[in-house]
Amino acid sequence: MIYNSTIPLPEKAIGEKYVFLAGSMDVNTTTNWRTQCITALENSHHIFDPTHKDHDSLNKLEMENHINWELDAINRADIIILNFLPNALSPITLVELGLYVASGKLIVICPKEFYKNTYVTTLCKKYNTPIFLSIEQALNTIQ
Repeated sequence: MIYNSTIPLPEKAIGEKYVFLAGSMDVNTTTNWRTQCITALENSHHIFDPTHKDHDSLNKLEMENHINWELDAINRADIIILNFLPNALSPITLVELGLYVASGKLIVICPKEFYKNTYVTTLCKKYNTPIFLSIEQALNTIQ
């Protein structure tokens, strides 16, 4: 099952696996990395996808609800895939990295071209967080 912020979060079932898709947004591309993860994992994991196409037009209350859904979903997840796109600034993704790098749930994808690659890599090494250069490498470790 795929959940987004318009769908209430499920009660976590024993034996079920939950993945949160955190990271840079690329909703304007034909094939985005979240779609790639969903295709690869939807038969074996429940997916929390925070993508909200109207994100920039949400009012204050809607945005607060969306953020709270994300925080609740990320805490409920067994695995957090955190993907940095090469040309994105990703301030929220950097915050999520800081919040969850020591959680033991994080799998990070950070290409060398990402402007804060050294920071991300150093933080992941410090906390023994798996880090990969591509989404394919990360998905192979999950599957």
